[in-house]
Amino acid sequence: MPHQRHNAECVDVKVLTEHIHFRNGRVALNRLMKSPMSEKIYNWEDPHETKRGIPNAGLVNLYEKWGFGGFGILFTGNLVIDPKHPYEAGQGIVSKENDSPVMRDWYAKMARAMKANHALAIAQLNHPGAWAFTEYTDGSGRKHVISDGADDILNAPKSVVQSQLIDRVVYAAKLLSNCGFDGIEINTAFGNLFCQFLGNNNKRTDEYGGAVLVTRTQFHIDLLNAIRREVPAAGGFLVGLKLNSADFQNNFTNDEVRRLCEIFEETGYDFVELTGGQMEQCVKEAQQRASTIARENYFLEFIETISKALNKTVIYITGGWQTASGMVNAVKLNITQGIGFARAAAAEPDLPRKLLSGVAHATLDNKFSPADYFTSKHAAHFQIKTMAGHSINNVVRPSDGLPDFTDEKEAKNFAEKAAEYMKFLAADGKPDTFAEVIKYTPLHS
Repeated sequence: MPHQRHNAECVDVKVLTEHIHFRNGRVALNRLMKSPMSEKIYNWEDPHETKRGIPNAGLVNLYEKWGFGGFGILFTGNLVIDPKHPYEAGQGIVSKENDSPVMRDWYAKMARAMKANHALAIAQLNHPGAWAFTEYTDGSGRKHVISDGADDILNAPKSVVQSQLIDRVVYAAKLLSNCGFDGIEINTAFGNLFCQFLGNNNKRTDEYGGAVLVTRTQFHIDLLNAIRREVPAAGGFLVGLKLNSADFQNNFTNDEVRRLCEIFEETGYDFVELTGGQMEQCVKEAQQRASTIARENYFLEFIETISKALNKTVIYITGGWQTASGMVNAVKLNITQGIGFARAAAAEPDLPRKLLSGVAHATLDNKFSPADYFTSKHAAHFQIKTMAGHSINNVVRPSDGLPDFTDEKEAKNFAEKAAEYMKFLAADGKPDTFAEVIKYTPLHS
């Protein structure tokens, strides 16, 4: 039985095949993006900070499949810039501590895999700040201590912010550029440290603080300027930001958000990725309502406010895309320029090829409950590890071996296993401190 897709009409997708031109001259060959998504398959068996978080052959296998999938631009999962401040066990790390010829060679192989079919390769950088965990369990069940406590960099002196945050981002950006990556994305979302500098919990009294949102942008201005001193825009290296609507809702006015994004554009950020909502519903609402209708969907308000504020900075939106018609309409309504897929890309690494060729008009209709985020997350991790297990040269299709979660029985079976797995993680400690993904045997593959 073929995989089931969301119901969708057949539409002309020509607009999705259009190039996206960035302000520094870089070009994405179409509007479709593989969004950042944690892979959890980097080396964490060796706990030493000189070895931890280094890529491997599995990452190359994985990104080969996405590289040949037809995306215009590909993002890595979040890479932390300080081994003492990890966000999720099993993630990548790019730092002076684990820098070596071997590490650089693996990141270069990853970049080549991502660019195999001329997609742009972007690395997402992250720092969780005081949220970082201090110990983890490796795939063999051994526990390791990382540090005796996370540093509160948000409230640290400016010299510490410079050395432990800005300098680390610059180091990672330069290293990744030398490895062949086309740019970086700063994860300024989900309450992470880069986001905290903008938030109301920022009580600093120097130029990195301030009473209102726009006065707290100096950190992001100084950050980009520091990157550009080492990796100039003229070389085509992209620098963007990820923003999530939940970080702004009930905290800031639309005018504050608009001015914030105008400052980001004036500073020179090349793109923003927006997340936080279900885009199919947003597009329908944008089409149906008159401008005088009260807006109940904050995510729609959020993205419309930003889209009107930006002219040179490219907008990508990730979250809840289901149909080609929704994607096409979003572009035509000037809501976004780019379309981002995360879990849909884990389920179907060659989704863009199918959409742009007219073979498919929608994403796969996985049968997990829309409210069950963690089951879907573990399913994506399992799909990612499955793709990492074989080179693209050893499969007929990039999706070979992946379970069909559009099948009710398969989805139900996995959800039951995932519930057991989450109980195991809860007993072990924080869910993100286990450097392994769920083990599962599909009913069919």
